[in-house]
Amino acid sequence: MSKNKKLSLSGGDTAEKFIYKPKDLIWAKMKGFTPWPGMIVEPPLDLLAQQRRANTKCVFFFGSRNFAWIEENNIKPFEGPWKDELAKVSKPAAFRHAMTDIEKYIDDPAEVDEQINDSCGVPNHATEADFDKIRDGLDGEENAADEAATADGNNGVVPHVVGSPDEGDSVENNADSSASPSAAVTTTPAATGKSGGKRTPKAKSVSAVSVSKSAKASASKSAQKRRVSAHQTPSGASSAKRGRRVASGDVAGDDAAGSSPNARRRIETDALMATLAAKRAPNAIALLDRPVVTRPETQAIDMNSRSNTLADRDIVPSEQTFGFLGLGMMGSTIVKDLIYTGHKVVVWNRTIDKCQPFVEAGAEVKDTPMDVVEAADVIFCCVSDPKGAKDLVFGNCGVLQLKDLNNKAYVEMSTIDPETSTDIGEGIKQCNGRYLEAQIHGSRQEAADGMLIILAGGDRSVFEECHSCFKTIAKNTFFLGNVGNACKVNLILQTILGVSLVGLAEALALADRFSISLNDIIDIFDLTSMKSPLLLAKGKEMAKGDFNPQQPLSHMQRDLRLVLNMAENLDQSMPVTSITNEVFKHTKRLGYSEHDSSAVFVRSRF
Repeated sequence: MSKNKKLSLSGGDTAEKFIYKPKDLIWAKMKGFTPWPGMIVEPPLDLLAQQRRANTKCVFFFGSRNFAWIEENNIKPFEGPWKDELAKVSKPAAFRHAMTDIEKYIDDPAEVDEQINDSCGVPNHATEADFDKIRDGLDGEENAADEAATADGNNGVVPHVVGSPDEGDSVENNADSSASPSAAVTTTPAATGKSGGKRTPKAKSVSAVSVSKSAKASASKSAQKRRVSAHQTPSGASSAKRGRRVASGDVAGDDAAGSSPNARRRIETDALMATLAAKRAPNAIALLDRPVVTRPETQAIDMNSRSNTLADRDIVPSEQTFGFLGLGMMGSTIVKDLIYTGHKVVVWNRTIDKCQPFVEAGAEVKDTPMDVVEAADVIFCCVSDPKGAKDLVFGNCGVLQLKDLNNKAYVEMSTIDPETSTDIGEGIKQCNGRYLEAQIHGSRQEAADGMLIILAGGDRSVFEECHSCFKTIAKNTFFLGNVGNACKVNLILQTILGVSLVGLAEALALADRFSISLNDIIDIFDLTSMKSPLLLAKGKEMAKGDFNPQQPLSHMQRDLRLVLNMAENLDQSMPVTSITNEVFKHTKRLGYSEHDSSAVFVRSRF
């Protein structure tokens, strides 16, 4: 550690300034803490990702053995006239432990040095300058003189490559000053150290700013190139947001460096990230190592399979023609059952390929929803959300493009809110049509077995005309009166289901943390009065990690959102439902939108 005296740029007073190098023992002062014994080290990768002010050093704290960025004006050498004052034994036990730790390091540094190396997982890990070389595509043959000229041109600030973000890291804390820095500094899983045979550019003192123009003119072209690239991100964009100051002389030297025959090549971002990944330990930057969630495979409809429950029913098909808009997970299963029981069906779907199996089974395909309305007597609609339901009615080539529906019936089976159902019903009635909302409650397997529950509201005559269809797909049907009532009841039932699933997921996640067999929990649950066929089935799916969609998680979150909107209109407080909705939203963000709703267990577990 070298010392030089110079004038401070602020205030004009004379002050001592020090140039710190790695392995220098120092006193470091963090906000909210007393000065603490530490050591200048190369920063870990996670610490490089944090925003930091200019003129900061990475400090390793003894005792707590954590890392943090500390401004140089809050750092003093360990040895000096201030040591006796700062090392008073009247301080807390954590401080006394830190003093003992640094004294042991002075006597035998091997143990602490090994710990710093092991925290990165790589014995010969790279320095900041090495990562700069990777970023700028420098050869391993660049000499140390080029590195020194670069540091001089950048006022002693070495640009860093941003590693993996870690939002949990923090280097400041307003805790009581008697506390240990370990309460404020998050331990980093990976740290960078010195690379064998390579020099680390030294951070220059403030006096290094005043460099003469003649010295700049004599710098090599490679040094100029190095200075310019130091102010750029890997993609070539300006890094002004990181607080870098670009000197006018550096920018002017860009043209000269670009014309040099030895201009260094830029490597691609993918190659940079691959190099960084190869250098970090397996447990470093876990966020980047998180596996990618694959979408569940779309299961093709099996037109040859038959439900035993459905085969046992005595169903007499209606002579009317039934149109069906939407061949999604539920729609395709319902149409298959209608065709199997002898109903005449006309279908439409946005993706025409999904219609082919039904054509082969005897259904007729139309090009637009309007064409289906013209060909059918009763039109069913089953799409994924309220917006899609409205588009099919009011949109281009939609149902209401026919100004006169000639008393035809329109049955809305999509899960929608009461307001949307009312709007659709009014539109149908204005065009001389009849409207029925028929909310379906159940899973895909229940639809295949004909075990759904139908909640209907609206025109009673339409409900009677659809009797053979409802008998095909449902075990029970309920007519609940006016339009909107069925939607309300269905969403209330979905609220109970969503809250129950999150409770089950969190309970099983807790059991998993205790290393208790999830299958044992489910077996015991089956013996209690709380048992439910649905929760038992979902619990088994959670235990197996099998999230093959029976009811997509995105649909469950949609239903919870509709419930909260409905409650908001009534000023009804639903705090548990609101939290449940947030849990499902977070699970969607993790990539499980198209998996079964039981995938909420993943979020609860991790």
